[in-house]
Amino acid sequence: MNSKTVSLALLTLMALASLMIDVVSAQNSSPGQQNPDPGSGPGGQPQQRRDQDGTTWVSTDIITVMANSQLPMVYFWFTTDNNGTQAKFRVSYLALVEFEDSSGDGAYQTSELLYFAPLAAYEWTLTTGTVKVGDTTTEVWLKYTKGGLRVGGQMLGSPPNGMPGSGSAERFEGVTLQIWAHLYLSSQISSVTDDHGVKANYTVAGGSELKMDIEIGNFPFSSSTSSAAIQAILRENDATGDHNLYRHRFQTQERTRNVSMTSDMNWNQYGGNESSFENLNDTSVQCINFMDDVSDIAQGFFKWVDKAVITWLGGATDAVNATVSYVPIGTGLAVYLAYPNFDNGTLVHDPSIGLYPDAAPLSNQPFYIPLGIGVVAVVAIAAVLLRRRHVGK
Repeated sequence: MNSKTVSLALLTLMALASLMIDVVSAQNSSPGQQNPDPGSGPGGQPQQRRDQDGTTWVSTDIITVMANSQLPMVYFWFTTDNNGTQAKFRVSYLALVEFEDSSGDGAYQTSELLYFAPLAAYEWTLTTGTVKVGDTTTEVWLKYTKGGLRVGGQMLGSPPNGMPGSGSAERFEGVTLQIWAHLYLSSQISSVTDDHGVKANYTVAGGSELKMDIEIGNFPFSSSTSSAAIQAILRENDATGDHNLYRHRFQTQERTRNVSMTSDMNWNQYGGNESSFENLNDTSVQCINFMDDVSDIAQGFFKWVDKAVITWLGGATDAVNATVSYVPIGTGLAVYLAYPNFDNGTLVHDPSIGLYPDAAPLSNQPFYIPLGIGVVAVVAIAAVLLRRRHVGK
């Protein structure tokens, strides 16, 4: 091997090493100006910011959440992935539902629908707050509170909910509904308890998970046997980058199956085809993951505790099952969080959204080489080249 060949090979290796350094630098770089400044350390102290139009941002240096001010709708992505170039997810709460559980499985099916109301038909107030211990921010929170009927009708441009017809907004006008979301500095151990004891235990990850307390009251049940549900629409492909390069899908984590779906699938076009979620037996927390379709790595999640708590008039409490069904509707994955009748009571349930910190994209570039593999490749190629050069002398 002549000296020109060796020099060219070494220059190639230097470029490869430089590329890997750039990738690591991009992974650790701060977000663009549109994101709040992240805190220091793993997760960092949670931050928040509110724009003039009411859009609210909460973040750590792992997760950034952007909350719409007119509807319970939040986007979330890795803070190092500037504005969600590679992976950006969305969860929107879009409907309240009353249904008669004729199948007896506790889950909502379209064929069981009695009444529903689109949540875009109401006014919404978005408030925020911070919890501090000394100079340390231990929590930031945001809270959606439902108001009366929206002046001028439904919010223009609201995501489609896939429900049949326009709904009965007036019937549900008196319902009280709050969605109170918390982003913590450190992990929190929580439990679901009622007058009879502890019914479930779970952990909320600090710095990367947004825990949501959904509280529903004054629900207009039409009978003593009907049930209630709130509909969430999940979107896995809201990344701002090239969708031919950055593709995602949903994957359920169920007892006997893991179902993969995408938002553009439509199982609901023939009158409803919701699947009842099969709970895992060894945990109180159930999960649907947002998967990178190229690497097959779970990057984000929508989780829920499989128990909710009813507080009755007079203060008595009972834990009840929170049963889930799901169906892709062509514009997202409709997830129905369903509860038994709680007439004259108030129900609280705790879903959450979040990211898996170890699954963060390494770069905002569509091509990258994993650091460990790249280093091994550089060392191996360099060794071969030097050996050939030595043999040729």
